[in-house]
Amino acid sequence: MRSEATIRAARAKAGARMMRGEAGGSSYRYRGLYRGEKQTGRRTAVDGTDAVEVPPRSAAAVLRELSSSDLVDPTRRISKRGGSVLIPVRAEPEVDLSRYGARIVQDARLAPRIRPRDPKARLIAELAARGVPPGIAPMKWERIGDVVVIRVPPEGQAHAAMIAEACGLALRARTVVEDRSGIHGSLRTPDIRVLWGDGTETVHSEAGVRYRLDVAQVMFSSGNIRERTRISAHVQRGEVVVDLFAGIGYFTLPIAVRSRPSAIYACERNPLSFRYLVENVRLNRVEGVIPLLGDCRRTAPRGVADWVLMGHFDAREYLDVAFRCLRGKGTIVYHELCPKEQVPEEPIRRIAEAARANWMQPVRVEHRIVKSYAPGIVHVVVHAGVAPTMRHP
Repeated sequence: MRSEATIRAARAKAGARMMRGEAGGSSYRYRGLYRGEKQTGRRTAVDGTDAVEVPPRSAAAVLRELSSSDLVDPTRRISKRGGSVLIPVRAEPEVDLSRYGARIVQDARLAPRIRPRDPKARLIAELAARGVPPGIAPMKWERIGDVVVIRVPPEGQAHAAMIAEACGLALRARTVVEDRSGIHGSLRTPDIRVLWGDGTETVHSEAGVRYRLDVAQVMFSSGNIRERTRISAHVQRGEVVVDLFAGIGYFTLPIAVRSRPSAIYACERNPLSFRYLVENVRLNRVEGVIPLLGDCRRTAPRGVADWVLMGHFDAREYLDVAFRCLRGKGTIVYHELCPKEQVPEEPIRRIAEAARANWMQPVRVEHRIVKSYAPGIVHVVVHAGVAPTMRHP
């Protein structure tokens, strides 16, 4: 009769052999996982995998017990066969299988489990299948709903259709479009070309908010999610917000969904973006949003706001409008494209000058670089808390 210490030592040695792939007894017949492995008395997983055959009623209990001992073979699929469930194992378990009505089946020949590859690996495989070198295809993209937006480099233009098809299949998209030259004009219109698929209208879900839009006709930047979430975390219930450049609801909707302000005045001059704004308010079932069609110089209410949002790269031209919207002290959220070496001094200087012109002063200023926009140019956002100054007679 072996002592418990001897048994523990033997188990420890067996465990060490398993870690090295050396175990060979009936209790731990470790399965090699590599196709090129030499045959040395051990069967490899490609030749056949042992499995525990168990009645369906006991399958969950057996799977839990096998998983707790790390005996389930992750390279093979759990399968049903002849009224039983087959669970692939990489060593024979020491548990009493008979109490579950289960038994070991050798060489069960279970199908391999195909592990999903990362999107870039899938894309490279799809490109290779079409004879397109990965070096001329984009390895970055933006996903908006079920539409994928790419930028095809000049050397890839001759293969744009095949690149788009590869992207669509690899990324499981409905449509692939090319962003040819960014956003243009005061209406923020994208320059989009459809390369593969059909239809550019989609619904994009982001952090519990849904946006319906046509990516070929109105702008959307999924890269600004952090800023959209950040603002909604700061606005308090019952406050009033004026969004001077609401678009389809980029900032308005997250605030309406999460912060429950008493009112959001959402100004938008692009008729198509305005239509989607109204539709998205309904889609998200939010209240208190007041859409206003037209230039914010004409439509923005005066003297009502605790927060003024300026999510437009031409915001500097509208700082006077922003200060007129405030009902006293409040916060202006100001966006700008700026040379990196001038951040944060220049944006803050502009806000301070506009504040003085409106008998106000900055009392709290924070800034953040949202992203790089072009070489040497960054998208910066400034949260400026402002308050009235004393007027001298």
